[in-house]
Amino acid sequence: MIDVLPYQEQSWLGCFFSGRNALHWEAIVGGKAPAAWLEQVSPWIATFATQGCQSPIVLPVFDADGPSQWYAMAGNEASAVALAQELIAVVGPSYSDFRGQPLQADCSDEIECALQKRFGRFVFRLRPVSAAARGDVTQALQLYLGLLRRRPDIPDRTQRPFGRVRAEFDRALLAGNEVDAQRLRHEMIASGRIDAEQHKYLEIRMLAGLGHQHQLAHDYSLIKSVLGLSLPVQTITDLVEALYATYIAAIEDDLNVDGILTVFRNDIARHFGRLFRERKGVRQPNVLKAFLLYELVQDEPNVVRCRAIAAAYPAQAGPELIEYWSNRLVSAPSSRADVFELARQALADDDYELALQLSFESSPYVWTYSVMLRCAVELEEIEITRRVLEAVGNAPEAARATWTKRDLSRLQQLQSEPSEASQERPDTDWMSWVRYVEAGHYERPPLQILEEALTRWSAEAYASDPEACRQLAEKIGNASGEAECVFRDAFGALVEFFVDRLAHPVRGFIPLYTMLIRIVAWNGVVSANELELASALIQALVSLGPSKDDYVEALDAYSEIITANNTPGNIDWALNAAEMLALHGSPDSESRLRFFMAVVELARTQNHRLKPTQHAILSLLAKDYGCANLLESFSFQEEGHAETTAHADFDGLIGIYTLTESAGQRARQFLRMLLPLARVELNADVVATDRLKHLAVTADIFVFAWRSSKHQAYYAAKEARGDLQTLLPMGKGSASILSCVLTELERLG
Repeated sequence: MIDVLPYQEQSWLGCFFSGRNALHWEAIVGGKAPAAWLEQVSPWIATFATQGCQSPIVLPVFDADGPSQWYAMAGNEASAVALAQELIAVVGPSYSDFRGQPLQADCSDEIECALQKRFGRFVFRLRPVSAAARGDVTQALQLYLGLLRRRPDIPDRTQRPFGRVRAEFDRALLAGNEVDAQRLRHEMIASGRIDAEQHKYLEIRMLAGLGHQHQLAHDYSLIKSVLGLSLPVQTITDLVEALYATYIAAIEDDLNVDGILTVFRNDIARHFGRLFRERKGVRQPNVLKAFLLYELVQDEPNVVRCRAIAAAYPAQAGPELIEYWSNRLVSAPSSRADVFELARQALADDDYELALQLSFESSPYVWTYSVMLRCAVELEEIEITRRVLEAVGNAPEAARATWTKRDLSRLQQLQSEPSEASQERPDTDWMSWVRYVEAGHYERPPLQILEEALTRWSAEAYASDPEACRQLAEKIGNASGEAECVFRDAFGALVEFFVDRLAHPVRGFIPLYTMLIRIVAWNGVVSANELELASALIQALVSLGPSKDDYVEALDAYSEIITANNTPGNIDWALNAAEMLALHGSPDSESRLRFFMAVVELARTQNHRLKPTQHAILSLLAKDYGCANLLESFSFQEEGHAETTAHADFDGLIGIYTLTESAGQRARQFLRMLLPLARVELNADVVATDRLKHLAVTADIFVFAWRSSKHQAYYAAKEARGDLQTLLPMGKGSASILSCVLTELERLG
């Protein structure tokens, strides 16, 4: 075992097993150490040696009584993240003080200095919560080593980093690019990092993210396959929102509450009631309304839970409906046993304030102390910690005798680390997370914290606080170094929260829209999905009638994006962008014209690849921008472009669904010129009408510009279309719609 280790590995091991470590390297090499100690060390070193030093390694520091603390090391960041998560699951916090934090090495400690020199920042330290926990940690780590040895090797397929693929997947969902989303989902599955449960969560996220909520709500087998699992917060949100949108949203304003409750009971609660066992702190309006309805259809509604849901509902979203439904509740006195169940439910909902209140009201019952300790650890507030420690200090011996190892661990954490309570929680809101990123001392990866916290934050609260939005935009926009990189990686989360989550653009978000457009510009060459998200941002901004300064700043950044992404594949996107700006008012015609000139320059440099339809759209746009003569010197040859005549005899029906009616009308105008025998019909119904369904059934070619559609309309059209193909253009503009139709005509031959 020792012989196969390279010298540099033996060097740091020699330093580790020396000094304050009662087990010395010479005793290990010579086999003279106690057998029980060697059993805790030799297998780890052997695994580390035989797996090419790619495996993590966990080694103990011994004192006279045995192992007193452990150090865990990994070779790279990906392995370190996995190691931290696995150690939390296997050991802490039940038996140790470990919460995933990396080691802050003591420069006077030879062991820690040697580890930091060899493994850098990928070192963790585990200390047992008590002397009695030493054996538990030892046993847990032996079990963990056995699992590592049995873990199959993942073949190297020159895979891209998983986090990067996941970020691209999220951006594809935001851009509505189903083809890309499917491809990226398969790439994540092929990486070997996705197990069977996560595969299902990913499928649910994809359907919800693409707006296919009705399809998701009707996929009974998929939903029921995850009902018995402890679901991630995002999965709970996706499923509950899909069910609410499908069965309740259309009737929620009905004054006949009994009718609403009947639908909820029959279509949701009866089949999917287990979804509502845990709310896990989600604060999105439709999810909160669904949880309230679930309680109202119970024989004995949990009045305390209902009040907590109503209290969590964002006032900016309009609480009138919640209050109207809540009037049906009848308060009844609760027994002490009932209060325990109420507290247990509050913990399951991550409503720690309510659980803490119930525990204080019921003190000194035995169960209250466990609840207090957990709430104090989760809330991390100085005053709460003080009150809980005082209450726990006065607990009777009978109650103390029932405390579990986890209770004792939480108590020790509160007693030994009171300073941590004064630190700001990074998952409180956007600003607390931004300050955590700026500080640079990461106990947990910032993006992981953000992913877990997003569903608990209310976009409606920010919509009514423009000053907070301005400060947030300044913080992110002025960041540098590592913080800037983290904020760029969080681009998708920012767009989802401030653009996609709300039904309409918000004036107070204008500084954030501008900042996000600049992030895309700073990235230089970007993907097609990021270009679409930039267009969504600029459309949100210009639809609000921004000030001249905001408009100019955003359009200058938008022009930089055009210049940096000067490729043939982006011509349709650029034409869509110019069309969108032409259809909105402008407080500064000069900056808008500069943007159009950037589009013209893109077309000029790619003139040899320009299609007749693209040239025709560009000519029409030149008139919109008041420079019809601009293209007179633009040499364009239509020869070789067969699309102008090849399909002139097509006499079928082309159906176009889009809520951007001006784009649909322009597309119809061009199609009538190209295909004089064809019939072109537009539809802009916001709900599932018979007219929309009839068009979907009868159209030979059906285009659904979903980025400008309503989800209910999409599901109705898709269901009516059956096995016939539905074309989904990437953008909202006429160029994307035309490109879809002409490509389909080419396919049909």
